[in-house]
Amino acid sequence: MNVDIIHPAQYSRRVRLIGPPARPEQGVQQPGGAVAGRDDVMKQLKALLPVVALAALVIAGVDDAGAQQPVRLTAATGIAPTVPTAWWFSDYIGPKLKEYSSGRIAPNVQINGTLCNEHKCVEQARLGQIDIGSVSGGNIGSFGHTFDILNLPYIFKDDAAAEKLITGWLGEELKKRAEKEMGLHVLAIIPSYSFRNIDNSRREIRVPGDMAGIKFRVTKTEVELTLINTWGGTAVPYDWGQLYEGLQTKVVDGMYIPDAYVAAQKFYEVAPYITRTGGGWNAHIIFMDLKRYQQLPDWARQVVDRVGKEVEARGFAVDAEWMAKYTKQLEGKVKVYTPTASELSLWYAGAPPAWRAVKNTYDPALARRALQDQGQQELIAKLERAGAL
Repeated sequence: MNVDIIHPAQYSRRVRLIGPPARPEQGVQQPGGAVAGRDDVMKQLKALLPVVALAALVIAGVDDAGAQQPVRLTAATGIAPTVPTAWWFSDYIGPKLKEYSSGRIAPNVQINGTLCNEHKCVEQARLGQIDIGSVSGGNIGSFGHTFDILNLPYIFKDDAAAEKLITGWLGEELKKRAEKEMGLHVLAIIPSYSFRNIDNSRREIRVPGDMAGIKFRVTKTEVELTLINTWGGTAVPYDWGQLYEGLQTKVVDGMYIPDAYVAAQKFYEVAPYITRTGGGWNAHIIFMDLKRYQQLPDWARQVVDRVGKEVEARGFAVDAEWMAKYTKQLEGKVKVYTPTASELSLWYAGAPPAWRAVKNTYDPALARRALQDQGQQELIAKLERAGAL
């Protein structure tokens, strides 16, 4: 807003527009009958100038506040459009930030690795290059051990148990620890196609012993590497982006990933055998750098947290919908084996060594409480005997 600065010499002419005209030669009648001349009038007008200037500044301030620049937030994920995390960013987080702030937040949403991918998203958030990012429960381990508990095999017995704990006390505890231990403000912890299963190109696998001689691609987490080796396979750390080609060329024979990823990435073309072992639960963490979050105005933080809570509340339902859609595409393209109860106990036996291998990366008391809430007393006993709890 432009404010005219009025020179004292001009002020008398403007004031005359407000009141009735008075002839300068007659002066101004004051209380008690005294007459004020031109000099007295000018003195009074000069005295009013600070008041007028202050009023002008107040008006300008109101106009500036109403026209203030929006808070710009860049939200980026490396996840492809075939995975619900990308949908959350493009179709929900971005639009809702704008809607709930009445346009005061201007979101810039980037998916599919256009700005960052996995651990790079955390690095860029810390550098201030993005504001909101996502990272898997495995790759966030490069920055601290807060979420390592989510990678422990069979920490969750099923999706219902995972949802109850993640949207309840365990999720809240992990968010608090993430702020203290990692300097991250977590908006939501969501599933990414649920549990991992054993996939391979060689043959049907029913029990761990059937994995002998088969090379399985694993992430660079010690817990997954130990689990595959304990089951009898050969664990080979291998880049995710090269996995399809690696299966084609037999550099690796299989992998340990959720079924929906097999469909979404068309791995069924080169690895047609799936064994429903479960074990590892696949999580995605949606976060902000804590310092950046704290720099936001109160109203903006409230909007960000509101969106995060809504994502987490609906995360499991949306994941289940997408998972059903993509796993349906596997019909007639893969051979799926579901272990019997006795066979599944053999798969569970691989958990204690994997837990023990990473014992110093998770809070045993937290893990014990999570297992107790699910009634997993048998697994607790095995972990105790192995020295993992």
